[in-house]
Amino acid sequence: MKTEQDGHDQPRLNANVSLMRTFLQVLAPMAGRKPSVTVMRNRVADLLRQARADGELDRIVRQVISFVGLESFLPPSYAKFQVVLTEGMAFLLASFSLTRLAEKIVDQLQLPFTALLGRRVFTLVSDMPTLQKLGQVIARNPNLDPVFKRALVDLEDNLKTVTFEQIKPLLDKEIGKPRHDFSITPEPGILAEASVCAVVPAEVAAPMGHSFRAVLKVVKPKVAKNIGSELTLLARLAVFLDQHREEWGLGRFLFQATFAEVKKAIRSEMNLTGEQDNLDQAGAYYGSDQSLLVPARLPVSTPRMTAMTRIDGTKITDVAGLTKRERWLLAATLARICILRPIQDTKDESMFHGDPHAGNLAYIFECGRPRIILYDWAMIGKLNRVDRLAMVMLTLGLIMGNKKAVFYAADIITKGQLSADPGIGDKIQRTINEVISRRGMKVTGAMSAIEQLFENFTYHGVVFSSDMMMYKKVLFTLQGVLTEIDPLFNRDDYLVWAAMLTFVEDLIKLRLLRLVLHETWSLYRHSLALLFDVQKVVLRFIWDLGFSWTKLPRHFFK
Repeated sequence: MKTEQDGHDQPRLNANVSLMRTFLQVLAPMAGRKPSVTVMRNRVADLLRQARADGELDRIVRQVISFVGLESFLPPSYAKFQVVLTEGMAFLLASFSLTRLAEKIVDQLQLPFTALLGRRVFTLVSDMPTLQKLGQVIARNPNLDPVFKRALVDLEDNLKTVTFEQIKPLLDKEIGKPRHDFSITPEPGILAEASVCAVVPAEVAAPMGHSFRAVLKVVKPKVAKNIGSELTLLARLAVFLDQHREEWGLGRFLFQATFAEVKKAIRSEMNLTGEQDNLDQAGAYYGSDQSLLVPARLPVSTPRMTAMTRIDGTKITDVAGLTKRERWLLAATLARICILRPIQDTKDESMFHGDPHAGNLAYIFECGRPRIILYDWAMIGKLNRVDRLAMVMLTLGLIMGNKKAVFYAADIITKGQLSADPGIGDKIQRTINEVISRRGMKVTGAMSAIEQLFENFTYHGVVFSSDMMMYKKVLFTLQGVLTEIDPLFNRDDYLVWAAMLTFVEDLIKLRLLRLVLHETWSLYRHSLALLFDVQKVVLRFIWDLGFSWTKLPRHFFK
């Protein structure tokens, strides 16, 4: 019986045969023994040099892409990006040094002939953190094809590209530095591995004989070696994709701006000193929140090694042993901390974790209540008060069907780009009208509608601030995580309810009106007509708020 997996893998299996024929001589025994990896890489490199001289290198690269299964990798919901994936990977592989390309090919040849899609893709990007990070985010979309999803989740759950022996020299060097009477004893073994860094368990002995469990985080040696050339290549890839986006039907999608954010994220993960500062900030910001745990930076940290307290918990999506109520509480707590608090906080500036994929989240239960553990603070985002107002207004505007309120909220979020460019503004207004018309006056699907709007904004060339792009990514990433925790948890009901309460509280305390008057003046003072119109729309929006209040899910008031 032919399975879905069989149908998906058949073109790749055919490509396997073709590539195996091309490189058959690579596997030829030496003195009756299987050749070493070094010998195979040298043989492949010789074949690649000949292929380049004959003008055949592009054919070899595309053969590798078929061999891995990338030509049919994306599910139907992402079909328009298949050409981007195929051509982008062809560009990347063809731009590699022949030595690195030979390593990639030998890695594939060493896998079992019938290795599944996920394992081949995982092997291809094993030392390419930019692609790993993209896969981790996409993996949590609940609408993914199961085969595609399983392949991507491998990037998160089964990342094993470095050994303790490979990072021990770096650890020994950092541990050997003066520690003010502290001593550090690492345990052999890798506790966790991410796209850029690896974490090793350790014991730290403080002065006066006190010791405690800790973890040591360092950048993986191979990543440190290749990251410079990879980021340079990523910038060239963005230019290549921008040059072809129109012929691929991707409109004004800005690859260079998008990839610049990926580059920024990777550099943040490489900057351990920056993460240590983030840990200090997060500890101070969330210190009074009993539903959250943040590792504490230890004074034995160095610019090349972050030492933190060790906090063990259960992976956020491992919920088989929880009751229905516990799963709901866990999902609600995660949504409040990572999605709601950044737009609910009344401080001048709110903070949020910038990379909350499932591999960075864990939990424990104490006295029947969940506590979320947030690991990996390489990236943090911050939203100011006007961003917060605009996100609440955008959410509630969608619920109320208020097209103008949604437009001006989007304009505030994008720092006036929509009103400044009539061409873009008209396209965005049509998109908003279509989304609201399809939804009608309902709560269900509000957050998905926001994600859809943001995606359309990007297609039309709208550029978000780095913090807003990060918050947008948080919304997208957590959608799937929340679904895995509790499929019955209604993210829209919960967040709209909480946003409404926040809005009403602000209104009662007059904070909202002061914020509207101050911030809209700063953004629209160049045009009195726009200033008056946006203030009129916001005030009418507040007036209409009472109608939406009656539509809130009643079970949240119990």
